Amino acid sequence: MPTENEEKRELLKLKQGLIEESDIIETDVHEKPEELKGLAKFENFMYHNKWYIIVGLFFIIVGGFMIYQLLSKEAPDIRVLVVTSNVENTPDLYRKTHDIELGLEQYCPDYDQNGNIHVEVYYIDLTKSVDTYYVTSNTAKFFGEIERGTAQLIICDKGIFSNEFEDEDRALEEFDSMFTDLGEALGDDSLKGQNCIKVKDTPLAAAANYENSVPDILVMGIKNEAPGMISYSDNALKNNAEAREVLKNILSDNKINEPKES
Repeated sequence: MPTENEEKRELLKLKQGLIEESDIIETDVHEKPEELKGLAKFENFMYHNKWYIIVGLFFIIVGGFMIYQLLSKEAPDIRVLVVTSNVENTPDLYRKTHDIELGLEQYCPDYDQNGNIHVEVYYIDLTKSVDTYYVTSNTAKFFGEIERGTAQLIICDKGIFSNEFEDEDRALEEFDSMFTDLGEALGDDSLKGQNCIKVKDTPLAAAANYENSVPDILVMGIKNEAPGMISYSDNALKNNAEAREVLKNILSDNKINEPKES
């Protein structure tokens, strides 16, 4: 076994480059690190992996929240479109959508038979704006809803096609063609020739606590479903029949459910 002085001399030779290797000094020996245990091991793991853990927890929390929202969301019995062509002419409409929903629920049967009555009101703003993205996005939503055929009862004003057609007569013609004749749809001769009715002239205005401020231009009607239309399907026809029943209940003020608290 080499002495301490021999090791020092050999180390000096290595540093000076006089020799490349030493027979008495092991230059490639690494001290084995002490194995961590308990809290120290956990702290070391967290130190090296904390950002991976933080990002992972973020996605777990967001994913869990989205799943909770999906599972806890009320399943709608029917879907109703509420559309405005100009918020200046219908200033309180967006604020009143929840009240309109509660009002509609008083006239809606439990179509999915789950013991809970829920009308899904979907609001769309088609107001012309300098924000072209906003206008284009909402217009796409509107026509997407029309083509889906899910919402068959529509509350709106008669200018909802004014962005699509500059000619006013053409826009009104398109509006009229979107709705079915209420007399035929509801079996009511007094409504023959009408494709929509003013909301303020129906019991829904009072049921939605809206009778004092509902705009005169706001009307409601049943979507026309005919063969050849993109939305035409068995499901759309089923939704259409349910919308007719709800509107018939509204016009006759046949409340089949107790009002929920606002």
